[in-house]
Amino acid sequence: MEKNCVYPNGHTCFAENQTCGRGLSNKSWVSTEKNVCFSVAWNFEKTLRMPHMLNYFIAIKLAKELHKKGFKKISTKWPNDLVFEGAKIGGILIDSVHRKDSKIYLVVGVGLNIKVSNDDKKNIDQDVAGLSSIKKNLSLSRSEIAAILLNAVLESLSEFELCDFKNLSEDWNNIDYNYNKLKTIMIDNEKIKTTLMGINEFGQFCCFHDNKINLYEYNEVKITKI
Repeated sequence: MEKNCVYPNGHTCFAENQTCGRGLSNKSWVSTEKNVCFSVAWNFEKTLRMPHMLNYFIAIKLAKELHKKGFKKISTKWPNDLVFEGAKIGGILIDSVHRKDSKIYLVVGVGLNIKVSNDDKKNIDQDVAGLSSIKKNLSLSRSEIAAILLNAVLESLSEFELCDFKNLSEDWNNIDYNYNKLKTIMIDNEKIKTTLMGINEFGQFCCFHDNKINLYEYNEVKITKI
């Protein structure tokens, strides 16, 4: 991001290990014993219609590509996680710069756990899993997994401007781990028990309480552990 748009589309930086990993809302991302972490630079030539939907688009693409490789139990979790049976296995973070000429410069960061150690579980304040939690004997090398993930991100960035957002929301809801589950959310410091209903075609978070569907933007609400 500091270089501000000098990199060509698809320029990618991989990290063997992250010491200051960052997630949504500046939460820390802790690298596990074995993982894949990378960032991809991309320029869009004009303003995107609904740029916040790109996060969901990439998450769906990553999940589907991993499904093809036999990791069929990977789901999405609002707003930007990949999970296995509720445990976080990966995350996506998108930073953007809106330029005066209407171009948008993005850096898409992806982290995916391959193997999680007991020390990792002690150091991370949520349930975590790795691909080896799904398949004990991985036939794919770390490099092959990295290539699958990178290709999914590049395809997503190439295709996003032609995205059908109604289909996107349906795809997300089909693999959303929390879909139709009773959870507690936090809105303006108030805790509300609600049934999560995925996202709509505008990317709004859909929650059923007070006998109606309530719609929220991603920065208005968070799911709590309680």
